[in-house]
Amino acid sequence: MKRILVIHGPNLNLLGEREPDIYGSLTLEEINQKLQEFAAEQQLDLKIFQSNHEGAIIDKLHQERRWADGIVINPGAYTHYSYAIRDAIAAVGKPTVEVHLSDIHRREPFRKISVIRDVCIAQICGLGWRSYIEGLKALCAADRISDISHRGGLEMNEPIVESKKDGPNLVKGPLKLIDASGKETLLDRPWVALCRCGQSHNKPLCDGTHSKVGFKADEAKFYKP
Repeated sequence: MKRILVIHGPNLNLLGEREPDIYGSLTLEEINQKLQEFAAEQQLDLKIFQSNHEGAIIDKLHQERRWADGIVINPGAYTHYSYAIRDAIAAVGKPTVEVHLSDIHRREPFRKISVIRDVCIAQICGLGWRSYIEGLKALCAADRISDISHRGGLEMNEPIVESKKDGPNLVKGPLKLIDASGKETLLDRPWVALCRCGQSHNKPLCDGTHSKVGFKADEAKFYKP
């Protein structure tokens, strides 16, 4: 995972002055600087884009589809209703992580709804600007799974799992979930991050809470269940 597109959605240009008790005191420029510093450490190439307009975000996704290896997106309020952005992410077909500065699962009821989530490999929220860093880490881990699957001869129609150190289980391939009631759900998207800390507000999917609660666990090697 070398080239990553980072998209900031509407109103994020006002970070630092917009409700700092919710979104923090850092400006968007300061957050972008932290992302570039992390990218330099990890030898990643970032393109960072912000827009308040749905069409501009869709155009950017289309424009960078052949350049980007993965996407980190904070859709802002578009999270809750933009099926157009959802469809654009699905059409581009790149591993994508949805991130939010605040914990959307502990805010107003309408903010708990994400029409974007199902086309992303993970949703990370509530960590402030660090949600973006965790999103970049998730894409890097997903890329390692992809690399192993192509070099190691594993069947692409079989699940591949990696336990990320102090983080979620990252899974590639078809996966059937059976909840406590016996209901079965087939997760047919390319990647999924499953919670290990047990504190996710989006169970069984990971929402990044492991970083917030200080979850500690070893990193496992790639394996097939």
